[in-house]
Amino acid sequence: MKTRDKIIQASIALFNEQGERNVTTNHIAAHLAISPGNLYYHFRNKEDIILSIYEEYARSLLLETLPTVSAEVKPLDSLILYMDSVFQTTMKFRFFYSNLPVLLDKNPCLREKYVEVQQSISERVSQLLLSLRAADIINFSDEELVDIVSILRLINTFWVSFHQTQTIVNEVNDSVFYQGVLKILVILRPYTQSHALDDLMTARDIYQKRYQEATIAVEEVVTA
Repeated sequence: MKTRDKIIQASIALFNEQGERNVTTNHIAAHLAISPGNLYYHFRNKEDIILSIYEEYARSLLLETLPTVSAEVKPLDSLILYMDSVFQTTMKFRFFYSNLPVLLDKNPCLREKYVEVQQSISERVSQLLLSLRAADIINFSDEELVDIVSILRLINTFWVSFHQTQTIVNEVNDSVFYQGVLKILVILRPYTQSHALDDLMTARDIYQKRYQEATIAVEEVVTA
């Protein structure tokens, strides 16, 4: 792996573990056992590193989590799988959402890219919801579309940060991720057509089981 890529990956790990505000470029260099000068050869400052990390995050959101509706995948499953993928990507880069307003204020270029990416994601979620309505899986009025998209994105974007403010132990693990997906299913249920409810409940049961298994796994590690 190239030094530049190592710096990015190490920064993601340190920012997630210790909080972006608590990590300096010197910390990153020391973690990698390289000189600060070597780091500055690749990045001008910490804001430059964060911008590069966000570009990687954006590629993951826009390319790897692309939602699809096809004959091979049930329409409702497409939405659930998409939200699942977005949650996983968000968790990998979760430090962004612990201090997002401050990060955006400090870096106008980052704000510009962030707004552009978020607009694209809103459009994709809207199109996916409209395709589900066309397939008679969910039902909503045209006036409700914007609000439903906003609520789904709020949960996807800020669920991890919300969870961290509600517990004494500030730890993010798989159980937190599964809780977030379950919240998405709660939002979708009132809009789901009666003939599609069984599929939604099946998805809920799957994620509920995953959540319980992840919670047990964490408890076993704590008590070991």
